Amino acid sequence: MSDLLSRKLGAPGFSAEIYVKELTQSTVGGHDLLQHRQKIQALSEETNQYLKKNVYQNYMQFIETAKEISYLESEMYQLSHLLTEQRSLIVTLLENSLLGDKAPGLRGVEKPETKAKFNTEIAVNLNVNNQEGRKRLTALLEKVEGCASVVESLTRILIHEGDMVELDPSDNCAIGRVRGFLLNDSFMIASWLPNKRGNMRYQYQALYELEGLAVINIRDLGPVKYAFKLMMFPDTRVLQCANSSDKKEWLEAFDLAKHLKTKKEISPTPSAETKDNSYDEAFNPFADDESFTGFPNGTENSQEVAESIPDWVVEVADDMDVYVAQRDFEEAVSLAEKTRDFWDGASPSVVNLHRDLKLKIDSRIRQLSEVLMNELRVSPDKSLQGGPRAASRAVLLLSRLGQASQACDLFLKHRSALLKHNLRQLKTEGATTLYIKRITSLFFPFVADTGREISRVFPKNKVCASAFVVWSRNEVGKFGNNFRKHVFTSGSTLTTVAECVALVRTHSEQLTEIGLDLTFYLENELRGQVERCLRDAREKLMESIKLRALEDKWRPVNFVNKSGIARFADDMSEIGVASIHSWVYDECWVALTSNTINFSKAYLTFLDDALKMPSADSNIFVDEILLDIFQAQLKHVDNSFRSGKYKGEAKFISRNASFLLHTVLAIAQRRVSEVRLHPCPSFAKLRSEFEWLANDSQKITTTIKSPVADQSFI
Repeated sequence: MSDLLSRKLGAPGFSAEIYVKELTQSTVGGHDLLQHRQKIQALSEETNQYLKKNVYQNYMQFIETAKEISYLESEMYQLSHLLTEQRSLIVTLLENSLLGDKAPGLRGVEKPETKAKFNTEIAVNLNVNNQEGRKRLTALLEKVEGCASVVESLTRILIHEGDMVELDPSDNCAIGRVRGFLLNDSFMIASWLPNKRGNMRYQYQALYELEGLAVINIRDLGPVKYAFKLMMFPDTRVLQCANSSDKKEWLEAFDLAKHLKTKKEISPTPSAETKDNSYDEAFNPFADDESFTGFPNGTENSQEVAESIPDWVVEVADDMDVYVAQRDFEEAVSLAEKTRDFWDGASPSVVNLHRDLKLKIDSRIRQLSEVLMNELRVSPDKSLQGGPRAASRAVLLLSRLGQASQACDLFLKHRSALLKHNLRQLKTEGATTLYIKRITSLFFPFVADTGREISRVFPKNKVCASAFVVWSRNEVGKFGNNFRKHVFTSGSTLTTVAECVALVRTHSEQLTEIGLDLTFYLENELRGQVERCLRDAREKLMESIKLRALEDKWRPVNFVNKSGIARFADDMSEIGVASIHSWVYDECWVALTSNTINFSKAYLTFLDDALKMPSADSNIFVDEILLDIFQAQLKHVDNSFRSGKYKGEAKFISRNASFLLHTVLAIAQRRVSEVRLHPCPSFAKLRSEFEWLANDSQKITTTIKSPVADQSFI
């Protein structure tokens, strides 16, 4: 049947409306429709399980394919970058000759005065020179938050800056407003601060070196106009200018910066003859602020400096790019640690001489940290299938990179998203108590596991431990809101509320295993609703006492036969009254009124529920409610005894008072003492106040015959 149904539902021309219409015409009654619905639901679950199995079977293939694609993308990008660099190198070599003039291959292409005029115009338009560019770069410390590491390099100057809008590379939607800063060796992006803090207007985002940056012009198409793309492994960013002139200035600035950077690398110490045929040094934005006098023996000293840096240090940036492309984060982090140890052990002179290389490696390490942080970030379009193991791996690696606080924050956010996802998977169908049992069994072990993971990944880290405590408190607050929404409803009985609260209190004790006790905070979250439920139950009990008092005729109850007495004895035994047979006479008569019996059942049930819910701080409130209810019943007995209306039933009234004081109240005192480990003084005071009602009580003999029996229990 299931195969036939699956083929029918999976047919190419299947229409749900026609299928439902035919089904309603062919079935009779709701029972057949319910059975068919169950079959479709079973088929749906079977299909889901089949799809999950396929995903699990092909999961490793998906991972391997993704790695291969990422690796190929990296190789294509590096190949494109190498071709671009070779083209720039060839053009630069053709422009420079040993005699200082243009090579023959470029004669007639562009006049020297035209090239000089072009460079001079760009330099003038960009308002760049050594001192002013350096001053503008230093001024960024007052405007851009977090850019101190960018300004550290003494050879860096600011060439061009401007506002742009960043677009999503996939759908070209606007992400946000950014500001770009083009330096002589890199490009910095900063985002606008929503709330200005003094002169700070921007927040540092990223720094990309020009050596590994590809600038691609984007044609104006549809709504995307005046935009260009920046490609740097492993990121791609699309920036949109305000108009065509701004875009032209940015592209020309990038070309000039890359051109002069390449030219400086090829001829770092130009001769006097070369200076005569090149642009004026006063307009050179890439010259150092301090003149470089050189070494006494230039060649030998250069070789010594080169030999002071191992080859693997020079290759660190490229190696880290490869590791990130292959998602081999462990090797990338190990290489970063090795590099950090090398720089820590190097002399200050070596560090200063190779400052640019160190900044380049630091930039790669920041990119690696960002990639690992993206592994922990949760977004609506990102799946949580990686699970806690993948998150723990990223957290460990970030901790090794010195990003413990950020890793802890992202890890806790990831755990919050995972907890929210797991709670949503629980169905709210069925009894409230069953649902609360499921969510408590999930929530508190989840928080405890998170605490253990924090202790394992961040041992002896007080900041992360404090962050976990704050996170736990916030999650308990969310849990309390969800608990109140499902439990404290108009249709929930006091027994249901008591069972749910008891479940929460029991499971919350699991957190003490990791040294975290949030019981007080949790009880504080629920105290208001619990007290409201107790007050409502008190009002209902007080109202029922008044109604039964009006109908009470002080007559014993007749249960007709022995089976009725047996059922009554079982009912009383369930609430804790085991000696009820001492109150039975003439085989089927009970020397208690129906009012006394009903009150005893209601009061002891309410007592059990009340003792499950409150904490030690609410004991006084619960004692007042228990005292008020029992006192109201005893006052009814007192009024009946004093009124004179029931003079002939005085001994019978005294007998009921004795049952309430010596049996029901004694059971209540014992249960309170078992729960709180100390007696309730209010009960003893109440008993001494009404003890006189039971002093005249004598055992009712079998000669007692009431003219009219109470038939309410028959």
